[in-house]
Amino acid sequence: MADLSTSYLGLNLRNPVVVGSCGLTSTAEGVVRCQEAGAGAVVLKSFFEEQFWSEVDAADKGVWIYPEALDYLERGGLLEYATDKMCRLVEEAKTRAGIPVIASVNCRTARLWPRFARHFENAGADALELNIFFLPYDLKKTGLEYERLYTQIVEEVTGAVSIPIAVKLSPHITSIPYLGQKLAEAGSRGLVLFNWFMQPDIDISRLQTRSIIGRGDFHLSLRWVGLCAGRLECDIASSGGVRGSEDVIKLILAGASAVQVASLLLQEGTGKLSALIQGLEAWMKEHGYSSIADFRGEMSFQRQELSFKEPAAAEAYFRSQYMKTYLKKG
Repeated sequence: MADLSTSYLGLNLRNPVVVGSCGLTSTAEGVVRCQEAGAGAVVLKSFFEEQFWSEVDAADKGVWIYPEALDYLERGGLLEYATDKMCRLVEEAKTRAGIPVIASVNCRTARLWPRFARHFENAGADALELNIFFLPYDLKKTGLEYERLYTQIVEEVTGAVSIPIAVKLSPHITSIPYLGQKLAEAGSRGLVLFNWFMQPDIDISRLQTRSIIGRGDFHLSLRWVGLCAGRLECDIASSGGVRGSEDVIKLILAGASAVQVASLLLQEGTGKLSALIQGLEAWMKEHGYSSIADFRGEMSFQRQELSFKEPAAAEAYFRSQYMKTYLKKG
C-alpha cells in the first residue's frame, strides 16, 4: 500500500488533501465529517475582523465607530472577545478531531493581526493561515509599499506566536516568487496559492455595483506552484479549481506540499474526499511510487530546469509558449 503521509508547515498529515476554509469547516461537526471522509487536515472557516464589527453594528445600528472609539474599545477589552466564538471552535475541533486544525484569520486593522493570532494559538490551533490582501488602488503608492505591508504582518505575527503560519496570497501580485521569498525570510512556513475573493459586477438594470462569488483557477494555481516549488524556503500549497484526483496528482507533481479543496466538496459533499485520495493512491501504485516524496515536485520548473532531460519542457509554465502551442494545433 502506498504511503500517502506528508509534511506541511512542519505538521504531519496522513495525506496531502486538505479541506480549505469554507462552510464545511465552520463547525466542529463539519471538521469531524471531513476527518471521517479522509482529509489530511482542515483549515477552519476564516475569521474576518469585519465580521465582528458587523455584529457590533447589528447590535446597535445607530452607532458608527470612529478611530477614537476603536482605541477606547480596545483599551476596554471589547476586542479581546472578538475571537471568542472562533476560539471555541478551535478548542472543540481539536478535542473531537485527530487531524491538524489550521485557523484562518483576516484583519483590516494592522495591530490586531498578532493579537488574534495569539488567541488562536492559545485555543490550540496547530497552525495559522493569514489571509492578507491589500487592493493596490492608490495612485501614489508603489507595489513595493503594498508588499512591505505583507512582510510586516508576518514579522509581527511570527514574533507573537510559536505555531507555524502560512500566507494565503492573491494572484494579483507583481512578483509572486519575490514576495514569497520575502515572506519566507520574515518567518512564513508556507504559501497558499491562491485566495479567491468576491468579484465585482454591475447590475445594468438597477445601475448598481454588486459582488459575486469568485471562482478558483486551477491552471493559474498549477503554474505558480510549479514556478515556486523548490525555489522558495517554505512549503507551497495550492487552492482553487480542483475537480478530481488527476488535479491533485498534477499539483503534487508541480511541487505542492498540500492541496486544498473546498468548492468541489461544497458542491458534491465530503464523500468526494475519499475519491480524491483513492485516485491518488491508485495512480501511485500504477506508477510504482511508494510515497508522496517520491514524486512531489518532479514536474516543477526547478526540477525540469535542472534535469536537462528536455530543456524546453519547463517552459510550459511560461506564457511565451502560447504561440508555439497554437501553431502546433494548426
